[in-house]
Amino acid sequence: MKQSIVISESNIVSDAARISQRSDMPTSMSKAVELEVLRKRMMKGEVVRFLYLKADNITLRMAVGTLQKDSVKANVKGTGVPKRVYGQFAYIDTEKLAWRSFRISNFVGIID
Repeated sequence: MKQSIVISESNIVSDAARISQRSDMPTSMSKAVELEVLRKRMMKGEVVRFLYLKADNITLRMAVGTLQKDSVKANVKGTGVPKRVYGQFAYIDTEKLAWRSFRISNFVGIID
């Protein structure tokens, strides 16, 4: 039996505001909900495939990542406090076993 995902409305609203720079509000809200689902699935320990635009805003990247606790602990260096960058989504790339991030406004969608 799958566990339900509890989403944060405040995260959705702030993400939608960042995404709305690129698209209309209904599209921004649906992408923000999908981004929150991605965040929660990754935090539950799932490995998720998703798409986002790279920094050049032309090239699509298909990423495979997670935020599973053991993976995060293994990849933390220094004080253990992650650096938060406004408007960025950080995850652990399971192919490179390294931290990666993308602009929230460049999020395209979850593949599976």
